[in-house]
Amino acid sequence: MFRHRSGARPGGRRARATLRALFPALLGLALLAPSAEAAPRQPSPAPVAPRATDGPLGEPSVTPLGTFGGIPYVRYDGVFEGRTSTGRFRVPYRISAPQDPSRTNGTVLVEPPHFAVGLGTLNGYLRPELLFPRGFVHAGIGWSTFANRILDPSVPGTFIEGGFDEEGARVDDEIITEFGRALARAPETVGKVSRRYVAGASDSSYPVLRLIASGDASGVFDLAMPFTTDTLDPQADIAAGRYRGKVVVVNSEADDSSTLTDRGVAPAQYRFYVVAGSPHVPDLLGANPPGLPVAGTTPATWVPALRAHFLQGHDWVRRGSTPPVSTRLRTVNDGTVVRDARGNAITEDTTGRTVPRLPFVELGEARFIPGFLGSYEDVRTVQQLAFPDHRAYRRAFDVRVRAYLRAGYILPEDANAMRRRAHLCPPSTYTETYRDHYDAFVALTPCSAA
Repeated sequence: MFRHRSGARPGGRRARATLRALFPALLGLALLAPSAEAAPRQPSPAPVAPRATDGPLGEPSVTPLGTFGGIPYVRYDGVFEGRTSTGRFRVPYRISAPQDPSRTNGTVLVEPPHFAVGLGTLNGYLRPELLFPRGFVHAGIGWSTFANRILDPSVPGTFIEGGFDEEGARVDDEIITEFGRALARAPETVGKVSRRYVAGASDSSYPVLRLIASGDASGVFDLAMPFTTDTLDPQADIAAGRYRGKVVVVNSEADDSSTLTDRGVAPAQYRFYVVAGSPHVPDLLGANPPGLPVAGTTPATWVPALRAHFLQGHDWVRRGSTPPVSTRLRTVNDGTVVRDARGNAITEDTTGRTVPRLPFVELGEARFIPGFLGSYEDVRTVQQLAFPDHRAYRRAFDVRVRAYLRAGYILPEDANAMRRRAHLCPPSTYTETYRDHYDAFVALTPCSAA
């Protein structure tokens, strides 16, 4: 049996001191998160009658979620019961799927919930607006008895007998793979399953990495996407034959990526990307969990890269389309990060070629400071950036956006939103608009109309 590695803790090595300081607030958020998850923006359709599912998924409650890209979605909430190699379990699950199972794209994304923000990968990072119009099924599953790792602490009678003890809570990663197998036997709920993926951020990235290391993920998950993570090395596990699927990792600059930087040992299975200037916890611009002090911290974010690399990983699995080359922060021999004249980290690919960064980082609009929560300083105006006027600045910004898009680090829809935010409030730059007109920045509303 694979044993828990004590080094794998929420938040990453560099972020642990900050995480401990914020823990009381985060724990309070954890207890509120099930009722605070992002609600659908569409009007709710008529209630959907419950229907039984196959096998161990039982008979869940059914809630309409709205229509996404012409596809009506529903949410199934139920209890998953069974036994892993170490003991019995009874835990909540939550599945978001097309009401008509024939309208899925054949891909289920499984997410182990984060202890504080629950299903943050669905509700904050990838978002229903990205996944559901494309026909993805999302499935969350409780995997630990600690806080929101159980998915919904209000469900009675939940327990985990196996796994290992972590500071008084039970943790059994194998529940995640058992759930992945069960999903393939529930066509009335999730349709025909051709591909299964697993993804988790920070705290919830560690069970993903441990399942790769133990070999339990192999044969169950075709793509594993742990992000904002550290400590464990999936490249070693791939090289040893313990995992046969694809692995895509996206990290902030604040994360300790020493074990994750692409060493070129598994080019057919592994990619790693890092986003210069970004913090561990980004500002999600209107989708921030209640109570988490993120709004206004920094415009620098790894989320657009995560969304782009997720869809690239999907195409890698289903079509064999090769994703962009892995990236890393440029360093000197002693590991010190190389920075530009503004103090921002320089990004390169595995060949040492400089690659595009976030457009406002490329233009030197400020010094962007990574951390658990990010910040920025020394914000420059259009004139201080040596542009004669805002029109010239906008042209330069658009050039950097196109370069970021061509490199594969952002999706067209996110690139368009980024470009629009740079145009909102002349003569303010993108970063000045974030700082001085935050509500307009989030809403994509021109300052004259705010």
